Amino acid sequence: MTLLDAVLSLSEAPARDEALQRILRALARVTAADALSVLTAAEDGSVGVAAQIGLSPAALGMSFRPAEHPRLRRATQAAGPIRFLDPSEPDPYSGWLLGSHGEIHPIHACMAVPLHVQGRLAGLLTLDACDPHGLRGLHDDDARVFAGLCAGALRLDAGAGLLDARPEARRALGPASRGPAPASRSAAMQRIEREIAVLAPLSVPVLVTGETGVGKELVARALHERSPRASRALVIVNCAAIPAQLVESELFGHRRGAFTGATAARAGRFEAAHGGTIFLDEIGELPLSAQAQLLRALQEGEIQPVGEDRARRVDARVVAATNRDLRREVAEGRFRADLFHRLWVYPICVPPLRERREDIPALCERFAAELAAELGAGRVDFTEPALSALAQGAWPGNVRELKNAVERAVLRRTISEGKSAAGRAIVVRSEDVDAIDGDAPERSPAPRIELPGERLRLADALQGQPVEPLAEALERARREAFARAFRAAGGNAATAGRLLGLSRSFAYKEAVRLGLIPPAGPRKR
Repeated sequence: MTLLDAVLSLSEAPARDEALQRILRALARVTAADALSVLTAAEDGSVGVAAQIGLSPAALGMSFRPAEHPRLRRATQAAGPIRFLDPSEPDPYSGWLLGSHGEIHPIHACMAVPLHVQGRLAGLLTLDACDPHGLRGLHDDDARVFAGLCAGALRLDAGAGLLDARPEARRALGPASRGPAPASRSAAMQRIEREIAVLAPLSVPVLVTGETGVGKELVARALHERSPRASRALVIVNCAAIPAQLVESELFGHRRGAFTGATAARAGRFEAAHGGTIFLDEIGELPLSAQAQLLRALQEGEIQPVGEDRARRVDARVVAATNRDLRREVAEGRFRADLFHRLWVYPICVPPLRERREDIPALCERFAAELAAELGAGRVDFTEPALSALAQGAWPGNVRELKNAVERAVLRRTISEGKSAAGRAIVVRSEDVDAIDGDAPERSPAPRIELPGERLRLADALQGQPVEPLAEALERARREAFARAFRAAGGNAATAGRLLGLSRSFAYKEAVRLGLIPPAGPRKR
């Protein structure tokens, strides 16, 4: 009856991950294994935990590089079930086993079976038993049967995750993504994953909305990587970083001599994305003049480089993102209504991190693992109080702020221990985590400044005065200096340049970049 239950999981489970979990439960009933897991293989060679029983909940979504783990390396290269008999080989799950307060005893039963889909390695089925004889009753042929069921479950794409540890789950056995990420456990993110699964194969534009730092670019990447365009370029454009006078040239290109400084013809970002996807981040920052061209590109599939008389055909799928309320922008005349409706085919709203706290533990583990790799540490673990403190944070900066806090905690623990992190385990404790108010959407307390014999809080040292980021302060001062010079010079670039101690051409170009004077129009022939 247990095997029948496992077989029925493939047809009755609503999604792949649920099917894997049911198969593992069925396998657990016929073995003495203390931990079972299914890891899925990514194109970059890593393997990530997709389903598990008997491991710490935070293990779900973690990824491993087989080259760094002898047992995983041998398992990925094996033709069938493999039992590990050498106690000198470290177990990758050491420290993750529920009920275990440290390393797994070197002498224990461990087994792995490679999972193949269409002749390619799709993952691994692993079993661990603290009793050295705990897996003796599981025959290799039985293990192959359960492995075959797991491999069949991997072909169910309905449950593939956007924030999945398995890039192949984003696009079955397709191109690799930028790297593994933890599984999405929250209902909101699972809904987004289902939306991506439906929208990715289409060419309709998609608008991604959400607060700063929630992961809108991850959504765009997932849409591209799971689409038929995945083999072509994904071109990312930060619309807020392009000077208003150069937006049209940057997006649609220009011909030589189209304006001062256009010494050669240049293709725009849309042409670079031909056949692929263009991601327009912060689209709410686009000036109205560029919005008209973008509308034409969306409706007609045509762009017109600056200075050219004829339009060019371009095939680029548009994914846009914004943290603004575009409905309000339309009402206040800052965003074209026709472009808004063209983009609003199917909006994806990414919720802030405070509304999906279930994802925080796995995100923490992932960020810590990434930093551990940079530090050369064996691994990074969190005590329960530390992980609980992180999970209770308001995180107004969302995933980006959480990542900074995790890295800060890991570095703080490493420095406090006063020895190199290379090759050893780091355990982050609650005192390493910034004090967090889970109710108020405020940022973590300001860092302390170390002075001889005393510690002063940065906020106290500044007596409550707000601090402007250096880049913004320099840019503001630069704009004011150029504005004063051009006012004094009556708009003459040569005179303004002399006042500033700069060449005429540099003064002119910088004034155009700062929006103080309009760029020169096309030259007349």
